[in-house]
Amino acid sequence: MTMKKFTLIFILFLFFQLGKAQNEFITIWKPNINSIPLVSPILPVAGNNQIWFPGIGSNYTITWEEVGFPQHNATLINISSTDRVLIDFGTPLNPSFADATYRVKASNGNGTFSQIKFAKTNILANPILDFVSVQTSGSANKIVEIEQWGNIQWASMNSAFAQCMDLKLTATDAPNLSVVEDASLMFYNAFNFAANNSMSSWDTSNIKNFKYMFGYISVPPGFTLNDTFNPPIGNWDISSAQDLSYMFMKRKTFNQNINSWNTANVTNMAYTFAECLAFNQPLNAWNTSNVTNMTFMFHFMPNFNQPLDQWDTSNVTNMGHVFHGSTSFNQPINSWDTSNVTDTNTMFNEASSFNQTLENWNLPLLISANNMLLNSGIDCINYSNTLGGWADNLLTANNINLGSVSPLLYAGNVINKRNILINKGWIMNGDSMGECERLGLHEVNSKNEASIYPNPVENIIFLKNILNVKNYTITEAGGRIINKDILKSDFIDVHYLSPGNYILQIITKDKIRSFKFIKK
Repeated sequence: MTMKKFTLIFILFLFFQLGKAQNEFITIWKPNINSIPLVSPILPVAGNNQIWFPGIGSNYTITWEEVGFPQHNATLINISSTDRVLIDFGTPLNPSFADATYRVKASNGNGTFSQIKFAKTNILANPILDFVSVQTSGSANKIVEIEQWGNIQWASMNSAFAQCMDLKLTATDAPNLSVVEDASLMFYNAFNFAANNSMSSWDTSNIKNFKYMFGYISVPPGFTLNDTFNPPIGNWDISSAQDLSYMFMKRKTFNQNINSWNTANVTNMAYTFAECLAFNQPLNAWNTSNVTNMTFMFHFMPNFNQPLDQWDTSNVTNMGHVFHGSTSFNQPINSWDTSNVTDTNTMFNEASSFNQTLENWNLPLLISANNMLLNSGIDCINYSNTLGGWADNLLTANNINLGSVSPLLYAGNVINKRNILINKGWIMNGDSMGECERLGLHEVNSKNEASIYPNPVENIIFLKNILNVKNYTITEAGGRIINKDILKSDFIDVHYLSPGNYILQIITKDKIRSFKFIKK
């Protein structure tokens, strides 16, 4: 063989080996690591020179070698598993048995390796908090590092690294997520997951479910928390996302700008940032037009104080606990459309900096508002305006228990408005009369007062001094909606209505106005 031919063969061999190496999913393990015991492990557990590798696929290949002692290695071929595979490393060559570390490489081999799943999980839906039941199947306490993603086409990332409490990501490549739709619980209970900047290049465009992707509920007793999670993921494409609930829950150091995310298809934002202690980034560009659930979304976030006035909340039904304990938040949200909201329980409880009026909130469907304003920072003027606005809105729901509104104060000239609410069955305890004075709509020059005419009306209602109208609603006196439409001029045709009493609600850019009228 000539030297030239030998050199060519050698180069081709190197390229083959390099290509093969880049195809592998590579992780680092310490089988004899001293760590907190596994949570609800599926028995039997692996020994101190073994691991359960939770790989799913058919006829795939695993090779391993001891780090620092590459001569200690083995290859497992044609593995087919729907659950997990036991790898026995035998006796380590490392003289320090406890420090023995292994590099495990998984590849398609003669078939397909498509999923890794360290835990069997089940989300238990609950009106307050969706709990997660967990059975740990892989040796989640022994994996310490993701070194390379390789070219594996992942089928799902559901619960992929759930329970991997001390995992770090050092891979510089990105996983192939092109067909992944479910990333829920991907790093659930991976409390000390140390991410890196390579996450910025992940293709998340097809993922629909991000529920609990990085979030968790509680840290087990005896575990040392060292949460540094803060990867730059602001350029992720989440245009397919439907569920962001619990996604960052309790990630105490996360503080990245994700304002450019396309959230147009998201319906669930419950607990998305709950207890994210550091987070204080813009979110006003988010499209929330399809969101129905925002419960606990900014719960106990001491630093968050960003504008949210551009949000479309017209489909939200649950706003319970949204700003509960968010002690810095003080942004105007009086323009929010709350016409479908049924739950505002504890919404501003302990939001001690929040001092805004909510007078324009339309609450026809409200059912539960217990302790909504308890220990909030709303001052006498804004509380008085809020009471006045709700009382003046003819569609405000009846029989609402606000619970304690202590220590809020109301103006003397709003007592009649407060009494209107009480006569509608509202209950509010702990507030008292203060020394402020509410300036109401009827105290401005009557020439500039908003009104409708004629009243009673036969065919056409005209609007006076009402600008920037978005849409209108006509309801019967009993509350049934007769018509809802966009207003394109300064008059409304009502010729089709049967004779009787009606309520016309005009929704403008910054206010909701209600007028009673009689159709002749």
